[in-house]
Amino acid sequence: MSQPLTRSQKDMKLALELVSSLEGADPELKRIYGGLCHNFPVMVMQSGLCQAVAYSADKASGEGSRARAHQKLLEHLGVILGVEGNLLQHLQSIPTPTYMHHTRRVLDAWVYFKRFTVSVLKVKAGEDHAS
Repeated sequence: MSQPLTRSQKDMKLALELVSSLEGADPELKRIYGGLCHNFPVMVMQSGLCQAVAYSADKASGEGSRARAHQKLLEHLGVILGVEGNLLQHLQSIPTPTYMHHTRRVLDAWVYFKRFTVSVLKVKAGEDHAS
């Protein structure tokens, strides 16, 4: 009989699935997404989750690989947090303790996204300087 997965194990499995879904994507999209994954936790720590999501939501509204990379980042954040629909609107409407929990969840899970962008997508930290 196997033990149930821990939250960290579930996060790792989910991150692997989400990052791996980009394996066949355009190399430019993978490079930009990988750079965003490496920079996102820093943005959250400096500005807060809501502001980091607002930044990506603004960038996602454009065209091209950069916009698609931001769209994927937001989509993956929504999966981690279990939020369907507008992530920014959700974050702006939740109570402070829930917001703090979401921030902790993202920072905990994002360790795996950073690792898998290196091992699966072959994107190292610092390869995409512009966000």
